[in-house]
Amino acid sequence: MQEGQAIVLIALLILVLFGMLGLAIDSGRGYVDRRDQQTAVDAAALAAGDWWENYQDLNGVVIPNSVALYESDLRLYNGPAGAPTHTSRLVGPQNNLPEDTYTYTWNAGYTLVIVATDTQFNGYQFKFTTNHQLPLAFIQIFGGSRTVGIGATATSIVGNQRQTPALLTLSTETCATNLSGSAQLTVLGDVYTNGTACLDNNLHEAGNCYGAAGSNCNVAQYYCYNSDPGFVPYPPTPTCNLGDITGQAVVPAPTLPDPGYLAPSVGYYTTAQGYSQSNRGTWTEMYPGQYGNFHLSGGSASCAFLNGGVYNWTNGYTSDANGSLLSNELKAPDEELSSAPATASMANPQFWDQNGTGCAGHFNVANGPAQTILLLPTCTKLSPQTPSPCHSGVTDTLLRNNRWGVELTSVRYDRFLDSSITPNPCYNSPGCRRESAPSSCKLTPNTVVGANASPSNIGITVNITQNAPGAQYYNVYLNPYGCDGNPNHFGWVGRYDAPGFSGGTPIGPFPNGANWALGAAAPAIPPAAGASIYDVADTMIYNPATQCYAQARSIGCAAPDDETDPQCFSNCPPPNNLLSQENAPMSLQYPPYTGGDVANENYCQVSPNPGNPIAPCENTTVTPGAVQFYFPNGSCMDQNSQGATYVFAGEQYNWIVIYAPASNTCDNTLNGGASTQYIGTIYTPGQNWTINGGNRSPLAGQVICYTAKVTGSGAVGIDFNPNYSPAPPAARLIN
Repeated sequence: MQEGQAIVLIALLILVLFGMLGLAIDSGRGYVDRRDQQTAVDAAALAAGDWWENYQDLNGVVIPNSVALYESDLRLYNGPAGAPTHTSRLVGPQNNLPEDTYTYTWNAGYTLVIVATDTQFNGYQFKFTTNHQLPLAFIQIFGGSRTVGIGATATSIVGNQRQTPALLTLSTETCATNLSGSAQLTVLGDVYTNGTACLDNNLHEAGNCYGAAGSNCNVAQYYCYNSDPGFVPYPPTPTCNLGDITGQAVVPAPTLPDPGYLAPSVGYYTTAQGYSQSNRGTWTEMYPGQYGNFHLSGGSASCAFLNGGVYNWTNGYTSDANGSLLSNELKAPDEELSSAPATASMANPQFWDQNGTGCAGHFNVANGPAQTILLLPTCTKLSPQTPSPCHSGVTDTLLRNNRWGVELTSVRYDRFLDSSITPNPCYNSPGCRRESAPSSCKLTPNTVVGANASPSNIGITVNITQNAPGAQYYNVYLNPYGCDGNPNHFGWVGRYDAPGFSGGTPIGPFPNGANWALGAAAPAIPPAAGASIYDVADTMIYNPATQCYAQARSIGCAAPDDETDPQCFSNCPPPNNLLSQENAPMSLQYPPYTGGDVANENYCQVSPNPGNPIAPCENTTVTPGAVQFYFPNGSCMDQNSQGATYVFAGEQYNWIVIYAPASNTCDNTLNGGASTQYIGTIYTPGQNWTINGGNRSPLAGQVICYTAKVTGSGAVGIDFNPNYSPAPPAARLIN
């Protein structure tokens, strides 16, 4: 009897043992399955970030390649079951962040959901969520489910600039960051110090303040901010607008390491140069290379146009001269007024007239004899319904007495000589083309001729009375409706040598206060009836003008984008007649996009096609015409507010406009007046800076140094702009 009971007990125990064995096996299989899925989504999410950083093509490259990696890791060789679903929407506090969701399924029971969100300043975020219905081997024998859901998730981010402060001081000393202001000091972005921050309540901080224990970050006035480039900080009244936030004190904060940026291009610019070697009449052309003991002191007004490249100030840089201006900004003669484009209104001040220099370019137009600069022949109506734009002298229903509007743009070509940067579209001669925003409009004199006049009997002469600094050529745009205030009515008709230049090469003499007709037409533009520019096919210039690829011109192309209003940052609105106008923002360069700024800091070569309209210059390598100031050991900088330096860095220098190695321990001064601005990052990890000055933010980028003392005398500011800062970290997992 006892033996029979033992057999029953053993049988029951065997069932329990089998159940435990089945649970162990199925649990182990589930663990392995989850581990495999976690590895797959980790790899796919990181790959998505890397693909985005390199190609910015979400649907064509990023998603397909990351999904293929996920399939490979999980050995899913037959592809998804059917086409994936894809939805798009806008999210975020202001409903302005694009978010795309992709859902894939496989017959093997796998599901993958990808959510890609462009958080702009905070980077592109990729969230991969996977799920697998794992068939159970043993548990179902005991009445359990046939399958169990096993899942994993991973999130990566790329291009995140949340830990990129406007001001970073690397010293761990007391008062490593010392911010005070007798008037108004505004910082857009985080202030971060590895030592203590010593502040007062005149600091307007639009961001967070990070410091070691003992920092008095709590005394700052915290302003409203968001991540949009060009955002203007403002005080909460009593709260911020929807989508904007105020910063806070973060004390104590962990230290941030020196990012260790490099300046690899300095070795490609070793030629010894001199300041006055290239006089162009009313301005000096400076070439990159090595300059010893560079000092702009008092005397007559002087302007220097900086050709693109690295300027190695081997024995320091001092600018303290009233009436001086150094810049690599390319501007049109007689710049138009940003609030009244395509009219006769001119900007005040002209960029190259700042600081009392009087170096801005000027031009006028006049009637010319046959075979002069512009030919406007007799023409026919485009259609019976179209008002006649003809220059026949018989009828002119536009009521402008046959007077055309004329705009000019300054054009030049700049090379970048660092062959290690790839691709480098600006390496080979003649370099990359730059074209300024348009000039103001000049109305031609009366140009009435007889109805049967020969096409060669009428012309318009464009006279340059003073060359615009940096201009090698001028593009001419005509508007048959005169100076009517419509920028889209101006069509391109030709490119001409600037007076004193031939094919972009200076030959002299240069205009200065006299009528100098434009030089020869570009060889690629065919003449008609002996004239250099003509009304194509005896009809008016295309109207409206055609939106063309921004880096090339053909007959009828619309002029580049207009300039924008002067910078409003720490003093809004900006003082009248004190600040120069700003360049158009970045834009993709092919139709239907307008190209934006195609001459200065917001211009990249070449914007990708297709690209990201929110970040048009992602994945580009060169900003044509950009400069970098390099300070070797023992070389210091003294920028006085009486002198003016307005320069921009670029993609090829990782947006570092002032660079000094860590072994350079100079004490530098930056007193920025209305005409001074450094667009880019100041990276001098061993140097101490005293920053002062007013009227505009003298720093439109970032400052990384050993210690910083910033004082305000007027309206000084540091304006962190992610467009002009070093590339943020590569893709990394955040979940």
